[in-house]
Amino acid sequence: MTAETILLFAVRRMFWVHMPVVGLLLLVSWLSAQWPTGVSALAALVAFAWVVLALGDWITAELRADRLAPSDTAA
Repeated sequence: MTAETILLFAVRRMFWVHMPVVGLLLLVSWLSAQWPTGVSALAALVAFAWVVLALGDWITAELRADRLAPSDTAA
């Protein structure tokens, strides 16, 4: 797998998985804000955790791609 392929998959995961899930969780949090059940706070916490997961996924993909890419500083 090449570095470009790894980054391509990371972009696809970000835009087709992570962003829609976070958007849906924030929408649930906003829509349930008036309920006294705590669903809104739980959805907001899960959305925050998902953002951290997405950032970790992105950083991991960047590090894997960097390891596979040829180094520009090697002489």
